[in-house]
Amino acid sequence: MIEVTGKTLHYWQNSVEVPIKSIDYDRNFTMLEATTTATTAPGTKSVAGRAKTGVTINTDLLDVLGSEIATGTLTAGQEYIVTAEDSELSAYSVGEIFTAAGTEEMSATDKVKPLGAKITGKTLAITIAAGTFKGITAEYAKTYTELDGTTTATTAPNMKSVAGRHKITGSFTALMYRDTADLIVNASPAEQAVVITFATGLTITGNAILHQISISDAVDGIVQVTYNLEWQGVPTEVGIGYLTVGTEQDCEIIYEKGTTTNKEITGTVVLLSMTVSSDTNGEASLSYTGVLNGAITPAVYS
Repeated sequence: MIEVTGKTLHYWQNSVEVPIKSIDYDRNFTMLEATTTATTAPGTKSVAGRAKTGVTINTDLLDVLGSEIATGTLTAGQEYIVTAEDSELSAYSVGEIFTAAGTEEMSATDKVKPLGAKITGKTLAITIAAGTFKGITAEYAKTYTELDGTTTATTAPNMKSVAGRHKITGSFTALMYRDTADLIVNASPAEQAVVITFATGLTITGNAILHQISISDAVDGIVQVTYNLEWQGVPTEVGIGYLTVGTEQDCEIIYEKGTTTNKEITGTVVLLSMTVSSDTNGEASLSYTGVLNGAITPAVYS
């Protein structure tokens, strides 16, 4: 028996490999009370009902994919995603991510797109009501209502979830300045135009209501002010994330690739939440949560 390590992890969704940092998989059967007068006292009895399968995915916020490359030699050490494969890229599948050796020659039948660069907090910018907001952190969290879609047609013993409407919340943290008014004082808050720029070409634009202010003060620190907000309607997201949220898509969690079969779990996933966060002195990151619907197929390495 050989242990599986994280260095062989891969994740595919909608037939395309997605760069991730970690994935947690949790399958839990509902335990139904089955205690009757026939159960030996003072014990109890349970039976397993249907199972709910959840996933949590964490990754870096990356820039958008680069333009497709159909000519020339790839750059050594650069990560690419295959968009067409023939003789030169025959070792890979369409949608697969690989690191170039620097010898691969692209053509009309062997094509790739370069993965985007990792985004850090140093490019974070926030605008509220057309004015620059001197923030130090930002978070954008979209969560869909999870609706139970389990019927007699759902493959037993599994459950099915359907995404309803989404609610989008968020927060900004800033430093307090003695000669600058806070954004929320006494007046009832109203919608304001808000733009979060994580990097050039990665933006969220819309209207939001800043509804809560929290002030944190320590004797040996700068006073920090945190604002919580709720976005209204459907903000415009540009270049945010490689994964689709709110609709069913095929997925494949590969723990280790084999010659014939992989150590993996395949199924259909619906991601129900996405959170984007950035710290001016740290990382910009993405996290997702979701559920696998219907039949789930595990396989072992061979």
